[in-house]
Amino acid sequence: MSRIKLSLMGLSFTLLLSACSGAAGTTGTAKTVGNEGTSKEAPKSAAKSDVQLTISRWAGPHADDQAELLKEFEKETGIKVKMDAIDFGQLKQKQSLNMSGQTGQYDLIWAQEAWLGDYVKSGFLAPLDDLIKDTSLTGSNFDFADYNPSVIKTFTVDNKLYGLPNFEQTPLLVYNKEMLQAEGLQPPKTWDDILKVSKHFFDKGTGIGIPGKQGSASVSIYTILNHSNDSNYFDKSGKLALATPANIETMEFWKKLAATSAKGSTTWWWDEVTKGLQFGQIPIGITQSGLLSQLEDKEKSKVAGKLGYAPLPYNKHEAGLINVWSWCLPKDSKHPKEAFQLAAWLTSKTTEKKLSLKNSSHISLRQSLFNDSELVSKAPWLPAVGAALKDGVTAPMQPNAPKLIEALGNGMSSIIVTGADPKQILEKIQADLAASF
Repeated sequence: MSRIKLSLMGLSFTLLLSACSGAAGTTGTAKTVGNEGTSKEAPKSAAKSDVQLTISRWAGPHADDQAELLKEFEKETGIKVKMDAIDFGQLKQKQSLNMSGQTGQYDLIWAQEAWLGDYVKSGFLAPLDDLIKDTSLTGSNFDFADYNPSVIKTFTVDNKLYGLPNFEQTPLLVYNKEMLQAEGLQPPKTWDDILKVSKHFFDKGTGIGIPGKQGSASVSIYTILNHSNDSNYFDKSGKLALATPANIETMEFWKKLAATSAKGSTTWWWDEVTKGLQFGQIPIGITQSGLLSQLEDKEKSKVAGKLGYAPLPYNKHEAGLINVWSWCLPKDSKHPKEAFQLAAWLTSKTTEKKLSLKNSSHISLRQSLFNDSELVSKAPWLPAVGAALKDGVTAPMQPNAPKLIEALGNGMSSIIVTGADPKQILEKIQADLAASF
């Protein structure tokens, strides 16, 4: 599978798996969790030892942390939970095979926003709207309005909700507060601000760190910048419309920003930007939220406690990337009510906070937790994520989106490496791919 095609399924998510902790988790292993712990928020119900749920998600440290918390759910409800945690690269295929065959193997699946259209069109998922109204399943403190509205909208198709959001990643701007203060500079907010700051440091031998090599990362950044400029890849009828004045303006900004980037960063990935920040080699950079815990590790980072976090610079308004995993209910679930009860519990404010306290790389989609003082003390980037996602946007999710992402990634690389003209690049991609959309 090419990097670009894999990036559509998770965009830059494969890098985030390592960011969620240290060692890799067990691949292809089904886990049955035990019976320990309590929760103040989850609804109490009679023991249901005859019910066992099987849930599907990718394997790794994040899955291990979630499995530990599931012990509390089992004790509170008597419902047993088996986690089928497998390698990320095989996850969609296995979920699709089971749901298409109506095997009833999975009662709950963890799915990314890029998969939703395919799953709904194929008739794999059950809507959650009626279940959400049942307080015997959600508990009295469920507070549906606390979920991020942009993400809820993303998982809503034809006015029906198909997922409860659980885990988000988005690119953020990271800056060294001490370095900026030493130069009398303010944290940048707008496109003009960041060009001024980056050029100032570029003239002194550094500049901004960008993931210039990684096509999917560049496209993620462009998607956010473009949305902040009130522009889109498609027109109102859904047809591809790349060579618009606003799209060209955004790409021209990308070219200007890259011209003031730190030496070598046009060949960097997210990891290299993070390392440049971590060791104080660059004053400012754009990296993925899943890697930010490395920057605040006092034993491994030279800049822990010295950094500021913000949404990406904007032209008209702040914006963020919706790159989220949600719990979805297969139509062939053998225990739909109990499965939804588990989804509501896993995405409750209490459980989400516990998971974030266990692993600061876990970012929930609960609005109230973005500014929770206890969480912010461990993950100071959370307020910036909350601000960015007030107006979130997804990467292209159409069936032919991999072609568009690959073409845009290649074009953006050409712009920063060879100085290609943004207008000509967008016009060529438009001409090549218009028939595919």
